[in-house]
Amino acid sequence: MASVACSKSAQIITRTEVVGAGGVVAAAREATVRAAVHALEQGGNAVDAAVSAALVAGVIEPMETTLAGSGFLLVGLPTGEVSSVEFGPRAPRAAAPDMFTIDRTRDIDRGLGISVVVGDENVQGIRAAGVPMTLAGLAAAHERFGMLPWSALCRPAIQAAADGFSASPYLALEVLANIEAIRLDEGARRLFLPGGSPPSIAHLGQASLGTSCLVRQGALARSLERIAAEGVGAFYGGGVGRLLLETHRDLGGLLSHEDLVGAKAVVVPPHSLDFRDYQVHAPRAPCGGVTELQILQLWLALFPDKAPDRNEMEHVSMLAQASWHAFADRYHWLGDPDFVSVPTSGLLSDGYARKVAGLIRSGEAPPRSLGTGQAPWNYFSREAAHDPWTYEASGAARGAPWRPAGATEPPSGTTHISVTDRNGMSVSLTHTAANHCGAKVVCPRTGFLLDATMGWFNALPGAANSIAGGKRPLANMGPVLLSRAGKPYAALGAPGGRRIIDAVVQVILNLVEHGMSPAEALLAPRIDTSGNGLLMSERLQSMAPELETLFGPVGIVGEQHQGYGYELARPNLSLFRDGRAYAAADPFSEAYAWALN
Repeated sequence: MASVACSKSAQIITRTEVVGAGGVVAAAREATVRAAVHALEQGGNAVDAAVSAALVAGVIEPMETTLAGSGFLLVGLPTGEVSSVEFGPRAPRAAAPDMFTIDRTRDIDRGLGISVVVGDENVQGIRAAGVPMTLAGLAAAHERFGMLPWSALCRPAIQAAADGFSASPYLALEVLANIEAIRLDEGARRLFLPGGSPPSIAHLGQASLGTSCLVRQGALARSLERIAAEGVGAFYGGGVGRLLLETHRDLGGLLSHEDLVGAKAVVVPPHSLDFRDYQVHAPRAPCGGVTELQILQLWLALFPDKAPDRNEMEHVSMLAQASWHAFADRYHWLGDPDFVSVPTSGLLSDGYARKVAGLIRSGEAPPRSLGTGQAPWNYFSREAAHDPWTYEASGAARGAPWRPAGATEPPSGTTHISVTDRNGMSVSLTHTAANHCGAKVVCPRTGFLLDATMGWFNALPGAANSIAGGKRPLANMGPVLLSRAGKPYAALGAPGGRRIIDAVVQVILNLVEHGMSPAEALLAPRIDTSGNGLLMSERLQSMAPELETLFGPVGIVGEQHQGYGYELARPNLSLFRDGRAYAAADPFSEAYAWALN
């Protein structure tokens, strides 16, 4: 059939931002936001609000996160001090580099782009679970910075577990996508398959055609009641923890009493980067933070004075190439610095950034694994694109060359909460189950969904990110805080797997380089180059022919409204300016931003 000129309608999508003198919250679910707003109304600060919201999210977002998972919380105080509360993922002490067998018979697994293990044991089932860190992190943040009683912050989560939450279309879709794995575990069947089927939803209109079923979690409510009354010691070595360990023993898991009592969150100064007139702060632990900062440092080396307009070809092309270089380094060099040598200061140094920027400006092809038959996270785990050790100033010893046969790339399943209170205290909090529906295992004794921490590791020995007992894997979570003139300015982050990183970087560029409002910064079209290809919003497709000449086929991400898409992540943010707080959420997904006036 001969082609004809045609045009199509485009959906125009937007979402207003909110502003209030009493504080603001942005998060993925309305009940999560309500818990945070309630904490602010009771006189709590941003940490109280974020912790209460995170507890609720761990109950009502089992397709994304769990209170037996992991995460990061950055807090910026009105005085200007910024701290990183780190409760990132960690392997049980009994984990070993060769604990999984690589499946050579297939290329696709049940996760999102990880190396394939026999039985998918690294992403589903009891052996996928890591040390539960989330409650330790939330409690540490509350103890250090909170004001309201711990029991009061737990109350909305207890109520959500006991009374139930309304099943969403997103939950139903994730259950269907993972139904075979869910059916293998008794506790997961009870949670995700009430009556033997996925939860029913009011997909044709809840207002007029009925309501979705309620997902109740009685065992989890009882566990949270004990944790509210006794503190998190009830979980870490106490009665709730003992029940969890019984389930691990029954199912053949690795978690031990020593793992639980040794699960400690740390409060440390974050990594920080001067970016124009701002400072960007990110967690220190293995996560998306170093890669976000490296892309921003490369951007400064490419454009030391002024960046091009964001709709110009140079802007998109240079951003894509900076991202490809940073991700190649990520896939080779990054791991747990407690176990392997990591050239962090070299990767973030001015000299290294200028060297890589020079390669980009010279027209050298960006590092990708095209033609190798391997995904970039596999290829670059053993083939370094560059050598940042020449620029390493920390005194860390250069490690041996990494030569694994393959590598893992973390799956998705994450939530993010941004809070700014009436005084300008700001919190950026991301926590996760490490995969959709976690490990698809629910402890029937306690009601806790187990996470899939082990899927974040390289399943083969010999890489920076290979498995070891007690080691922290390289996670994708990348919450950040921005400061300006020594005061907190913005808190932002996103769910979205490895695509969190590019999304967060672009929101920062929108705010800092282009002076956008919070809503504008999230609405602006984005790209992603965390894989070999270039993904871009359909609003940028006029650039596609020229970009395809430079980099090969371009993937166009359609933006007809779809409530649970991840192709360009789903960021949200809060911001404090001129004595007022602002918040906004990604307009292309279900999300909420509320202000307290």
